Amino acid sequence: MPSYTIYEKPGLPPHEAIDSAILIKDHYSIFAFMLPAVWMLVKRLWWILLIYILILIPVSALETMLPIWASMLITLLMSLWISLEAPNLIGWSLRNKGYIEVASLYAEDLEHCEHRYVTARLAEAERGATQTPFARSADASGSKPLPNQSKSGYVALKDKMRDTGTSEPIIGLFPAPDRSRET
Repeated sequence: MPSYTIYEKPGLPPHEAIDSAILIKDHYSIFAFMLPAVWMLVKRLWWILLIYILILIPVSALETMLPIWASMLITLLMSLWISLEAPNLIGWSLRNKGYIEVASLYAEDLEHCEHRYVTARLAEAERGATQTPFARSADASGSKPLPNQSKSGYVALKDKMRDTGTSEPIIGLFPAPDRSRET
C-alpha cells in the first residue's frame, strides 16, 4: 500500500487548511531519474536545482581526468539518488515555504488518502481544536499539554488516525490475542 505525506500551512482555519493541504506520494520517480534537471524545473525546486548544478560543475571537470565509466557511474548514482529522494526533496522545499508535515498515511490511492485525511481533520475541528494542525496547547487554566505533543504544540495526525480496534498493546505486527474468543 502506498504511503502519502501531508503538508499544511499553519495558522489557517480547518476548511482552508484542508483546501490548501498538499499530499505527496512517497514513490520512485522515473522522470526524476531520466531528466533530473527538467524534473526540478517542473516541480519548481529552485534551490535543489542550484545545488545540483553546483555539483555537476566539478563532476564535469573531472570527466577529463576519470575514465568514461567512472563519470557515467557518478552521473547515474546522482540521478538514482534524486529519483529515490524525490518526495523528500519536494517536502524539504515545502517546509522552506512555511508548510509543516502533519501526517504520513498509508492509503490505497490518492482519493482514499484524501478521504482519510479530510475525515480526521474535520473530526479534530469538531472536537473544538482551534489551532491547526491538530494542536491543542495548554489552555488558560494552566493544564499540561498532551503527552504526544511536540514543543511547538503540534500533534501528529497519524496518532489521531490509528484504528487498532483494541486498547491492548501491539506486539510486532500482531495485536494481543482477543481473550473473549478463547475457549
